[in-house]
Amino acid sequence: MIKLSVLSACVASLFVTTTSWAQREVSGHPLVALYEGAELGSGEQFEFDTYRLVTGFDFEDRIATGITIAGRITRLYHDNPDERSKYEIFANYLEAFEDAGLSVIFQCAGDGECFTGSTRNAFRNCNGFAAMNGGNSRYAAGTLEHEGRLAYIAFGTGRHGTSIDIIETTEMATGMVTVSAEALASGLEADGHVRVDGLLFALDQADLLPGSETALQAVAELLEQKPGMSLYVVGHTDSSGAFAHNISLSQRRASAVVTALVEQHGIDATRLEAHGVGPLSPEASQASEAGRALNRRVEIVLK
Repeated sequence: MIKLSVLSACVASLFVTTTSWAQREVSGHPLVALYEGAELGSGEQFEFDTYRLVTGFDFEDRIATGITIAGRITRLYHDNPDERSKYEIFANYLEAFEDAGLSVIFQCAGDGECFTGSTRNAFRNCNGFAAMNGGNSRYAAGTLEHEGRLAYIAFGTGRHGTSIDIIETTEMATGMVTVSAEALASGLEADGHVRVDGLLFALDQADLLPGSETALQAVAELLEQKPGMSLYVVGHTDSSGAFAHNISLSQRRASAVVTALVEQHGIDATRLEAHGVGPLSPEASQASEAGRALNRRVEIVLK
């Protein structure tokens, strides 16, 4: 499991959003069946919005920390069956999600791990997560593949109920991406540059997310197999937002990849050079979300 290198504080609002699309009531989600004996108390879905995923707690500042992601958001809540313990309910959900391929980013249990006794509202303040409200509350967040895309899952049990949030992104799930040293070498030989699928970033952030290791390992293996090779690592964004910001973001993302290759995989820093070109070299039209998703990428280029 890869730890996030930088976590930003959650703010006291449900969503940190610039765009909010259709909200509707739902009765469930294909990824999860409600615990036996539980009845859905509330279910809502936002077709596209941003979401603050809690991935830790800052005990010095006494606030939940997390990352911002974007996609279709489904929020489910049910009361806990009286005859079942919070631990039993949580453990069953955890097992079910892990059987479906969940890779856990963060997991905690109650006071001292999830929050302090006087800050049990930290999750609710961060993103409206209702269930985390008691000293024995339990929580987990992670990623899994759903319909070929990367989905983030957050679920937790508290004194009275269980919350499950599912965020389906437009990013390809790492497991669906064919990335290897051989494939990268072929792309470089044919075109002099190749995109490295599977490098994942939070919305508008430059920190590599869990799930990026397969892609990093492929680049590292390529460089190990070809000791005379040096590369430009080039970040690309879509055209949303300010141009100067996108140039900076793409540069920082490229730099994050270089740092990971040097610090985690032992690659000589003199063989890598990071650059960012923002939206200046798109792969597809910026007019659709599908096109913008293709344009958000990192490429390696032969020096």
